[in-house]
Amino acid sequence: MLYLNDDYYDSEHFERCYRRFDAVAAISECKDRRLTVCLSDPVEWIALCLYVKARGGSVLPLHPTTPLEAARRLTRRSGSYALIFDQIERIELPPDSAAEVPPGLVQLSSGTTGEPKCIERSWESIDRELEDYLEALPQARDMTPVIACPVTHSYGLICGVLASLARRQEPHVLTQLNPKYVLRKLAQLPQPLLYAAPTLLHVLTRLLPQGENLFAVMTSGAVMPKAHFEALRERSVHLFQQYGCSEAGCVAINTDTRSAGAMGRPLARYQVESGSSADAPSEVVIQGAAQAIYTRDLGYFDSDGILHYLARIDDMINVAGINVYPKEVEDVVLTCEGVVDVVVFKRADPYAGERVCLQFVADRTVDEDELRRWCAEHLSPYQCPLEIAQVEEIPKLPNGKISRRLLADQVGHSAEQLSA
Repeated sequence: MLYLNDDYYDSEHFERCYRRFDAVAAISECKDRRLTVCLSDPVEWIALCLYVKARGGSVLPLHPTTPLEAARRLTRRSGSYALIFDQIERIELPPDSAAEVPPGLVQLSSGTTGEPKCIERSWESIDRELEDYLEALPQARDMTPVIACPVTHSYGLICGVLASLARRQEPHVLTQLNPKYVLRKLAQLPQPLLYAAPTLLHVLTRLLPQGENLFAVMTSGAVMPKAHFEALRERSVHLFQQYGCSEAGCVAINTDTRSAGAMGRPLARYQVESGSSADAPSEVVIQGAAQAIYTRDLGYFDSDGILHYLARIDDMINVAGINVYPKEVEDVVLTCEGVVDVVVFKRADPYAGERVCLQFVADRTVDEDELRRWCAEHLSPYQCPLEIAQVEEIPKLPNGKISRRLLADQVGHSAEQLSA
């Protein structure tokens, strides 16, 4: 049925899991009730997800690294009647009885612009998503799915595991994410299609032996820096990209990705509205669900009907009335010798309204004046960072994304402490 790293789990293993669940009242009586689940075993979680779905229950999966107190807090916030933590046998029932809830999957928003929210999706809407997803990605029928991302998140769970099972394939779920292990695993499989985050894909590209390519790659979650994308495209036979949001799931797929921001054509079930060109972008609005979803993403459609992503509206920097897109600045800074990672964010400016700020990681000490000269040669004056800092590491959220808002708050707090 599926693989976890080097181990195979057949349908009989899943049947044994289902019988275990039948014997636990808090699980077997899940119809119209919600479970919060934080399990250390990904296979056990996948089995429980399929079980709850079949019985008309609702489930909120948490990443296995979630602390117990955080899991308890999310259990209360989500209206769950039980928390399953670490092991199936470890069940906590909150003192307040939870009301009935519709069957479905609850996901936490990325939290890049604030406290993560609980987003509810019905199993029916997920089944429709899977139908459209399989139709939009026919190339995957003859490939071996390899899921090197969390299966508690919709990208790995729905587009990775559930889509593979719907194709009657046996997915390979990897939790051992040592890049050399991942490359070795890919080399063992016929026509592997790797689901992963941009950060891991970049590392794999750098470690890939000369003369070898990745057969097929799916990227999602964050737009890759231009230099990283071009390196990945050069070393991939098939490069796919998908775009979506917690409220809608996968919205668009690109089956021939030629630029980092090209998200592809919308899936059949949705009508997507956005800008008419790169010079006239607007918010990406998704129509077709119960109500319109305003994504707060800035984008546009090109003449071929491909949706392009530019930036989060909240991350765009307004310098004296001129819009600066962080990714454009980041792409330039990454071409400076020695720079390996970079993030651009905004802070308030008393004269221009907002200023461009930069943190970067390099494999050598890069003089600030050197980097300023590099920016001045390759960027417009309003795009050039006013605040520059070389750091050991750029902080990321558990899902691998960067919260520019939180980073700006941290920098502002540090500045206040220094001036106090």
